[in-house]
Amino acid sequence: MPRAGLAGVPASRVRRTRIPRSGLLLLAAALLIYSGGDLWQNISWPAFYSFDETLEVDYVYQLTQGHLPTFFGGAEFNPLHLQYPYDVQWRYQHPPLFYLLEMPVFLLFDTLNHPIRGIWAMRALVWVMGVTLVCTSRWAARWMIGREGFAVSLVPVIVAANRCLPSVVFNYTLASLWVTLLIGMTAKLLRTLPFDVSTRRGTFAGWLVIVTLAPLTRLSTIPIMGLCLLIVFIAVLLGDEHKARGVLLLTIVPGVLAVLSSAWFYLRLHALSGNFTGSQPEWSSTHLQRDTHKSFVESLLNPGFYKSTMSQYQNSSVTGTPHGWAFVLALTIIPLMLGFLAMIRWIASAVRNRDRAGVTNTSLMVALLCCAFFGTVFQQLLFYKQGGSANAVYFSLISIVFAVTISLGLTQFERGNGVVAKLLAGCWLACKLATFLYETKLRWPFAAGGTMEQAGSMMRSAAWLAIAVTVVGVLLAAVTTCLSSAAPARPEAR
Repeated sequence: MPRAGLAGVPASRVRRTRIPRSGLLLLAAALLIYSGGDLWQNISWPAFYSFDETLEVDYVYQLTQGHLPTFFGGAEFNPLHLQYPYDVQWRYQHPPLFYLLEMPVFLLFDTLNHPIRGIWAMRALVWVMGVTLVCTSRWAARWMIGREGFAVSLVPVIVAANRCLPSVVFNYTLASLWVTLLIGMTAKLLRTLPFDVSTRRGTFAGWLVIVTLAPLTRLSTIPIMGLCLLIVFIAVLLGDEHKARGVLLLTIVPGVLAVLSSAWFYLRLHALSGNFTGSQPEWSSTHLQRDTHKSFVESLLNPGFYKSTMSQYQNSSVTGTPHGWAFVLALTIIPLMLGFLAMIRWIASAVRNRDRAGVTNTSLMVALLCCAFFGTVFQQLLFYKQGGSANAVYFSLISIVFAVTISLGLTQFERGNGVVAKLLAGCWLACKLATFLYETKLRWPFAAGGTMEQAGSMMRSAAWLAIAVTVVGVLLAAVTTCLSSAAPARPEAR
């Protein structure tokens, strides 16, 4: 009998299960929500409006010139002859994978001579990465949760609703996609141990590629990669066969390849800045007036840190209103608490069923989710302590962790064919729609320093299209939720 997965379900059943019609409809709703939010973000941020985005494009330009950027070297690409606020390149500390992917688009659309056309083409590539992320999140959730159902189908909708992912030319979306691939593949490996490379060469090759390139997406991806390798290592040791071979092929070889692929970049950062992160705290303190002397306890107990970092599903303009805490609690913190409660119930149910393999896999997957979440919080507290921002965008990296945990929290209650689960999911979607509409009200007119009339008829039409697409997506998700079978993801006996 195939080894049981997280929910006590054989891996063969996970692979053979077809996506139900409600799952396809929720995936379509998720793509509409993401696309509408992405269009709104791109309109509300005119081309070269953000200095951060300008530096991202400059990074790509410098790659086309045959070199990586340096901090004090500043930006070299200024096609509109704008007055940059600082003569530095603070995106230089980011690994180059995202910018290498954007480089062919930069060259193909002749961004040097047609910067507006080029930057919109580069934004379109970020949208493609986001669509890939939304679709991939469903695949990852299916392996993590272990059975097809409402909880799995709801994950892409929650991922798409993350306000940090619809983006302009930023590398956050690629990093989030990579973490989703890492965690999803880790869950898949847990279900297929003992792993036979001869019959699963595609899975093995995919695992090698994902781990090898992970450190080249963002620095914050490395701890998640190490955590995934550790979980697989423990799972192999707890298995019954081929321990030495499994440890070598699934953990040591990918780990060595990851070091070989990226060590040169982080050694370069250390040579340029004196640390492996490339941070410049002295410059930040002098020019950005950031407090670099906060204690860890002071940062830990600062409620403003949690209000900002946990605002995953509403824009900062909404979070800063008197209703900000209510939205953060309703959309993020309370659903997360319900999700962690669901994980405890998972383990308890597996123990009651006396399913040793189910207990092992469930415990490892819960450990992966909890360590990824709380480890990222700890990492951001350290960043905040040294003067960094408490921006929610840094948590977009673990969007899949937020989505799976929240989905579990919303769907763990089964009363009358899942009425409670449907009600909770519907309320969450309604609250998300309210925050989006509230944001459009706060940001209108969206043109920087201008008015809707100055934005032009095309931009006005695009803004209304973005709102309409998002509203349709949320309504489709809400209707599908009400009509679907909302059975919870709960461990079953083998």
